[in-house]
Formats: sequence, C-alpha cells, structure tokens
Amino acid sequence: MDRDAARARLRSLAEQGLIDPANLDAQLAALDAGDTSALVMAQQGYALAGYREDDPLVISAGWSNQSRDGNWVVPPYLDVQAKAANVRLNFLQAQASAPLIQVEISGAMGNVKLIVPDGWAVNADRLRGGMGSAKIRVPNQPAPGCPVLLLRGSLAMGNLKVRYGTRGELRRSQRALRGSAALSERALARQQRRLDRRG
Repeated sequence: MDRDAARARLRSLAEQGLIDPANLDAQLAALDAGDTSALVMAQQGYALAGYREDDPLVISAGWSNQSRDGNWVVPPYLDVQAKAANVRLNFLQAQASAPLIQVEISGAMGNVKLIVPDGWAVNADRLRGGMGSAKIRVPNQPAPGCPVLLLRGSLAMGNLKVRYGTRGELRRSQRALRGSAALSERALARQQRRLDRRG
C-alpha cells in the first residue's frame, strides 16, 4: 500500500469513528515521516480500544483495585467491571473524545466511583440496581460543550458513587495542569522566605 492509499484508508477509519481525530493527526504525521507502523495500521484497520462499541476500553478490577487518574483520553466506549475490587475513574484532567461516552458497568461485589469536572453530566436511566446503591450527585444535562456519561449495566452487590471533585482533588488537578514549573517556582519562593527569616 502506498502512502496516498494509506492516508485515504486512515481518513476512512476516522470517518467511521474507528480512530479519534487526535490519533488521526498523529498517524498522518507519522506516515509523512516514513513511520511504517502507520502503514500497518492503515492496512489492518487497527484502532485503539474504546473507539468501537464492540471493542470498548475494559477496566476490570478482579482481585485488585483499578483506577484512572491524571491526564488521559476517555474513549466513547468504556466497560467497567468491579468484580471483587473497586474501580475509581477520575475525569478531572481527562479529555473526552466524544460528546457521549457510553459506560457499561458490571458490578459484582466491587464499588465504582466516578469523579467528574464541573459541566459534565451523568445519565443513569439505563443502569439496573441490585443490592448495591447508586449515589449520583451530578446533573443529567451537561453544560454546553461538555460530555455526558451514559451509564448502563447493573450494580449487583456493589455501589456506585458519582460526584464532582473535592477541593483537594481540584487543587491537585489544577496544580498538575499548571505543571511542575509553577510548583518549582513556589518551592523556590518558600525557600527564599525561609532564608529571609533566618537573617
């Protein structure tokens, strides 16, 4: 397959929703740079997990807890399995790849906690309860430009908690977004104040 055909194939995969736009740009740039892995992706139609309904991103907590934190890209399809342990998904620094994110929840004995930023919404109309409880403390209508998490599945014996970030979580998130340069400036300023106090 030549480069022009590979570019056309990658664009076709993006139009079908199999590659998100950011990944498409990266693959096209890699293809232009002569990266052969982009050619392989175009030939085989490879896509990352979570960008097709039949191939969701699976986050499974069997015997140990699972979490997603920090800066991560949320694909449109998630499969959250809280079998015997807990799943915690922190969306405060996450980037949604679609306005609607479908989350299939399979709760057995584990708990699921979703922490969302202001403006995000959660719709749990298709979520079946069991012996566990669901506490959703966010609206089901998003602010303009923000995504909706559409929850499906069942809780069984586990609990679901959806909330906004706490003050501490928001501070840590903002600090991380500002980067380590801002942190080091504050640390230097603190150190300078200590030295000034000593005389």
